[in-house]
Amino acid sequence: MPTITGPILDSAGRPANGLLRVRASRPFDIGAGHVTQAVGWATVRDGIPYLTSGAWALPPTPDGVTLTLEQDLDGEQSLQFSVAVPDVQSMSYSELLFNRGGGEGGANPYWWDLTGGLDFPPAAVDGDFGYDTETGNYWRYER
Repeated sequence: MPTITGPILDSAGRPANGLLRVRASRPFDIGAGHVTQAVGWATVRDGIPYLTSGAWALPPTPDGVTLTLEQDLDGEQSLQFSVAVPDVQSMSYSELLFNRGGGEGGANPYWWDLTGGLDFPPAAVDGDFGYDTETGNYWRYER
């Protein structure tokens, strides 16, 4: 399971504080056991995500499974992202969030929530996916 490292910074470049929550899109198995859809969370203090028991780690997601990551930092509006977790030893929060970390499994595409007919944002790159939670449709981004 990759350990997720910081630092996580606010818009002024200072270490952020708050909570991160994740929920699997469906249950799946890993060597250590069965991963459910129960919400998992981590605390972010001074820019570092952690659990009370130590470093924050996430299970690698198999093909077709994503984690919904809710970012609730510094009392601002919560943001949600859909991420896939590669099978690597560690990755930065930025690599997790945008799935551009490379790692042993290669770079993963980012999944953008396009529910309601939204277009891909300017940050999308070739190979990213868009999905609509209402219809179940998904699209691959190519310039």
